[in-house]
Amino acid sequence: MTGYAVLSGLYGELRGYGRLRIRRAAARNARRSAAELDAAARAAFAARVRAALRRFPAYAETVRRRGGGLPRAEGALDPAGLPVWTRQDQRALFAALPGPPAAGAFCHATGGSTGVPLRFYVTRESFEWRSAVSDRGYSWAGAEEGRKSFYVWGTPIRAPGPWTRLKQELHHRLQRRTYFDSFHFGDEQKRRCCEAINRQRPPVIVGYAGNLIDLARFARDNPGLLRWRARALVTAAEGLAPGRRELLEEHLGGKVFMSYGSREFMLIGMECREHRGYHLAADNLYVEVADEEGRPAAPGQTGRILITDLHNDANPFIRYEIGDLGSLFEPGYRCPCGLPFPLLAAVEGRLQETIETADGQRLTALFVPHLMKEFAWIEGYQIVQRGRAALRVELVAGRELTPALTEPVAAELRKKVGDAMRIEFARVPQLRKTAAGKTPIVVREAE
Repeated sequence: MTGYAVLSGLYGELRGYGRLRIRRAAARNARRSAAELDAAARAAFAARVRAALRRFPAYAETVRRRGGGLPRAEGALDPAGLPVWTRQDQRALFAALPGPPAAGAFCHATGGSTGVPLRFYVTRESFEWRSAVSDRGYSWAGAEEGRKSFYVWGTPIRAPGPWTRLKQELHHRLQRRTYFDSFHFGDEQKRRCCEAINRQRPPVIVGYAGNLIDLARFARDNPGLLRWRARALVTAAEGLAPGRRELLEEHLGGKVFMSYGSREFMLIGMECREHRGYHLAADNLYVEVADEEGRPAAPGQTGRILITDLHNDANPFIRYEIGDLGSLFEPGYRCPCGLPFPLLAAVEGRLQETIETADGQRLTALFVPHLMKEFAWIEGYQIVQRGRAALRVELVAGRELTPALTEPVAAELRKKVGDAMRIEFARVPQLRKTAAGKTPIVVREAE
């Protein structure tokens, strides 16, 4: 552990969070055998299912209706005998809850990368486990808390108050992390980013994959501008197309470590030094790859990724369909790195979308989910781009759209896309889907 991790752990213990206890357990789990870890995960899965059946009548009813009855009260459980928990299920559950279903639980929300925000409750125990396994995974790239790193990341859509901003800045200093806003990543912003990296000289750069690729291209096209080379790069938010890893390593830094995570669970999987797949956080999440019937997909076969949160008493994330596709290795395959955590061979369906601004710059659409989740009245959203100078924001909402509702949204959008962009709003009954059934954030139309 870094000095910061020890101090943070002690602080967490004093606050009653169990932080140091959980961090130590996560570290011990990395030294267990794969068989021990698998047995513990299966036992935790069964315990989580039975706890959810007791705590959430709506989940129990879903299991009864779709699974053909409730599972037995003791012993191991076959995950495939339980129904898949969908985003629709989760929205209905959250809407019916009168408040936090567990003591000390707090509300989180995804930005809704499928176009509709998702809200759920998280316990402190679950949050501490998420943080612990995330830090453990990032440590494989040398990017754990307390080690110097540079984040090509996003900043809050709504500026925090002075006191909150001061606390965030102090926290980042103690973590030794510098954050650079990449939501609007035009050429001038890329130039400033390169200059900041040259000044900071970070051993590790962490960022959204699409923006790191743009930065690598910019560095390639402007020789001599980026003089510092990081030892490692950590990519987030999407996978890498063929040739992109080589582009990053040639023009931006050293070895690339791909991470796989989500707002619902934080880190799901992380590459190690062997770069053969994503080591799954099996002591925090039970991850399956299933076919259309919810049965285990064959090794190497692309299937639906289903995730069970093993530590969250405040929400029945059990066989939750996160919306991604992936594949597993053959049973018994072990990574040469020696870590006991199972490997996810590949993740698909994490492609980043962009908005083209009036001056021709490409702006990552990752900021859109972060923006929309700040407006509780928005139930669904989609950006329709008509040429460079016009955006039509299509919204699913439970009320008629008025300037009082939409102007704050437009104001936040203009901060990113510029004042030259014409923005109009339309209330729609449903969002557009692709032929594959996906709901993209951005739809392009001829002007």
